[in-house]
Amino acid sequence: MPSETFGHELEMHLIALNRELWAESTGQAVQQNVVYRSTGAIASLSETLLADPDPAWRHYGVQLWAESRARSRDERILDQMDEHVRVRDLKSSDGPLTWRNWRTFEREAKGDLLDAGLQALTTRSLALGPALQARLDQTRSDYAQHGLTPAAVFAWREGLTLSGLRACLQREALAARDAFQHALHGLSTAVFGRASGAAELHALYLNLMYLTTDAIFGAAEEEVARALDQFGRAGFNLGFVPLDLVDRPRKSPGAFCFPIAIPHDVRISVRMTSRHHLVDMLYHELGHAAHFASIDPGLSFVDRYWIESGVHETFSTLFESLLGEPRFLSEELGLPARSVDALVSFAAFKRALTMTKQSATALAALDCWEEGLDWAQTEGRFRLYHRDLLGVATPQGFGRLDPFLQTVNVYPAGYVLAELRVTTWVKALRELGGEAWWRSPAAQADLRARMTAGAHAALPFEGGEA
Repeated sequence: MPSETFGHELEMHLIALNRELWAESTGQAVQQNVVYRSTGAIASLSETLLADPDPAWRHYGVQLWAESRARSRDERILDQMDEHVRVRDLKSSDGPLTWRNWRTFEREAKGDLLDAGLQALTTRSLALGPALQARLDQTRSDYAQHGLTPAAVFAWREGLTLSGLRACLQREALAARDAFQHALHGLSTAVFGRASGAAELHALYLNLMYLTTDAIFGAAEEEVARALDQFGRAGFNLGFVPLDLVDRPRKSPGAFCFPIAIPHDVRISVRMTSRHHLVDMLYHELGHAAHFASIDPGLSFVDRYWIESGVHETFSTLFESLLGEPRFLSEELGLPARSVDALVSFAAFKRALTMTKQSATALAALDCWEEGLDWAQTEGRFRLYHRDLLGVATPQGFGRLDPFLQTVNVYPAGYVLAELRVTTWVKALRELGGEAWWRSPAAQADLRARMTAGAHAALPFEGGEA
């Protein structure tokens, strides 16, 4: 295991890089000299970990080293997206259609414009092919030098085998497929007046799927205050966490929690699409913030910073799941029965969406790393899984708009694992604290104890090897 001084030095450079990545992701000015200096230092320091006898440091070293080396290619891809993935003759209130403002366009587009917008974006995304292939080639080569792939490292850190991970994703996706496709048809019909195709699916995902329940919630300021109050009641005072709701032209779509320095500097960004979307994202991202801010500062660098998605998404998913708990919705949020029923149905749809859509992306990434697929073949698998699991035929280029598939990242598997872990965990929390477990000191203590443990959080779940 590296010395404490080494860990401090590595953390110092990672914090500096994280601050700039936060600025980039929220559409603010970036000090590129800091990015290059920090990335270079991290890559250099990571090289000393590549032969470390501790497998945690060694695996994380490979990941840090490869990600640092890929940084310049990531910037090139973003630059090419800004250059190519834009349509001057299709406009919204945010201006000409681009990959950064497509959610606004989709909210405002009428009739055939929705299909036209997606077709135009996917056609223009084909220009990204060489850059995406170059990134894939470099990443594969970097990991192969150490007998690894990103998928193998992910599975190892989650305590799984690759075969067990694949079996889990396939099992859960198939179990949710029929319910999801039925619900998708109903939601698409309610929003668009027609069954879902690729354009409707793209527009619904984390955007218009909130439309039918949006009136349940109030203004942004009111909902932010109410969410912070609920987390406070659960034992987490998160008033110190910066919450960026400003809508900047280059700000990343959606929402994310960014742990700049764990546990002392954790930030949240939300690019709002609707009131319900904001509430959904608040519970999810504040769940991340409560987790990262609760990690024991005395843990080693690797156990504070290297927490794979199946672990840290469990905490965010747990809090987000409260928005599907009838008792929480009625007693804590004071919602009437009709609103409670609508949100419970929405939560069931969103869980089925996770099990199908995130599994489709993760399975395509697994295929790539296990079978040695090139970029075009990987995107082909992505489209195949979308057709088989989501029941939607997608156009060529559709996968190039997916931020996880762009980097052939297995991260989406973590959302599936998180749903499974939450299902098991909530049963245990109810045994500890009753049906309203979120109000129970015993359940809250269990939650904090697991958060404190960082990468070693004990989060078992049912479902076989995986």
